[in-house]
Amino acid sequence: MDGAKSGSGNESGQPRRMSAGSASTETGFGDGVIARRIAYGDPALPPQVSIIVPTRDGERRGLLGELLEQLSSQTLSSFELILVIGDRRQGRAINRGVSLARSEFIATMDDDTVLGPTDLLEKLIATLEADPTIGMAGASTIVPAGSTRFQRRACHQIPRRFFPVVESITDSDMVQHPCLAMRRDRFLQIGGEDEELIRGLDPLLRWKVRAEGWRVVIVPHCWVGHPLPEGLGPVLRMYFRNGRGSAFAQRHYPERIFQLDAGRAGDHFAPQRTLARRVLRAPLRLASGFLLGRWIAVGTQIAYLAGYAREWIAGERPERPRQSVGAGH
Repeated sequence: MDGAKSGSGNESGQPRRMSAGSASTETGFGDGVIARRIAYGDPALPPQVSIIVPTRDGERRGLLGELLEQLSSQTLSSFELILVIGDRRQGRAINRGVSLARSEFIATMDDDTVLGPTDLLEKLIATLEADPTIGMAGASTIVPAGSTRFQRRACHQIPRRFFPVVESITDSDMVQHPCLAMRRDRFLQIGGEDEELIRGLDPLLRWKVRAEGWRVVIVPHCWVGHPLPEGLGPVLRMYFRNGRGSAFAQRHYPERIFQLDAGRAGDHFAPQRTLARRVLRAPLRLASGFLLGRWIAVGTQIAYLAGYAREWIAGERPERPRQSVGAGH
């Protein structure tokens, strides 16, 4: 499904439009980071879910404003948004947001997430309520409406940028921070997010959930978009940064690094693979990209490997490689 738009609503067939609360509240953390709470729906009702969105500058080139507007069309009667502004560590930012959450359910989104159906939140929470074996629920990832031809091609070529909408609850490694939901007490039970990693938060969180015996699933008829940059140069730079971040994490926190599959339906979960398999994976992906003519995928793989090699060869550094929250998964 490419370019899908919001398509669910109330009994009249039209989405029930919600307005954000007339006032927001802010909490400071003493290091320049602030959390801004925004209430949606009836303020007399307790929030049905607390949505945590880490953001470096509170704008993301206007994309955050678009997300806030899309949230106004969600069908839940009451929920809250907690923006954590200025914390470059995604995991720490999410933990800070959860510490302020008032709902028994929490969700995470990126500041550039593009929402799908208007009952997205409602479906995520209903899935968690209906089946206690499910520890984490997420949405499929599709190409957002309005994407350029380059962005559409890139999303279909690069691993883990596209996952089709499913018809039934599907166990998957494609549940990611741009849209996932959990019970707050379970999130705290597994220790929340890792606050030191700058890459690899998604697989680590999924592993911790599964280690408790809970399922990680994609919810039917739920999707979001997670747009790539609009040109090849910015995409290559993003994957170069991702490679550097991955190398730093592998060097300093190898025990917390869990491997990713290609993001296809039916892939097996293999949290930690042998060194030989990890070494062989890169040339196999490059060869596959060359044979299939997927030049964008080839370019991002080369950029990732170049970033990885640069960081690995450089060794110890006084500062960690800089990476914005939500900048690639």
